[in-house]
Amino acid sequence: MEDGQPNGSFEDLSDEELVKRCEDGPPSGTEAFHELLNRYEGMVYHTCLKMLGNIQEAEETCQDTFLRVHEKLHQFEGRSTFKTWLFRVVYNHCMTRRRQLAIRRERSVAIEAELSRESDEQQAEATNTEFDLSEQVNRAINRLKADDKEVIVLRFVSDLSLEEISEVLGLGLSATKMRLYRAMERFKNLYEVEEDTR
Repeated sequence: MEDGQPNGSFEDLSDEELVKRCEDGPPSGTEAFHELLNRYEGMVYHTCLKMLGNIQEAEETCQDTFLRVHEKLHQFEGRSTFKTWLFRVVYNHCMTRRRQLAIRRERSVAIEAELSRESDEQQAEATNTEFDLSEQVNRAINRLKADDKEVIVLRFVSDLSLEEISEVLGLGLSATKMRLYRAMERFKNLYEVEEDTR
């Protein structure tokens, strides 16, 4: 393709083609990265939100993730899809941020309580986007243990396939299927409890 390629035609390129175009440098490389950002920013943000449970932390982690992706894009070798590679970066960033939050909570129980209240208020305000789930579903997800929540979020919020989830988590496919199956069973039980309390 010529460097004079019209802006709109970036939308027709595959993720992998866009990654190659990013190597061209500005302006076409910049526009190619913006197209990748447009495709995945919402999904990445909502994945971070579900994993971290706090809007501010999710926004910062989402921004940090795309900065890191931009810096490390040359390391993408195409051995997996770009989406799988991206969500491996997202997952690692969320795990790092969760560890940081855990350390922060250990230092101050009072701050943890305040952040939790703010998180609940902020999440209650963010209920009208296409990625949001019903209040009942959200409550059930939030009551899951961390391992169960991760696999549920990757499957139903990040919309990853079982194969992609297994790559992100570094698990075998059969182990991933079993983990998702068990997480779904626990989610259903919690969902039914939420339904009974309505």
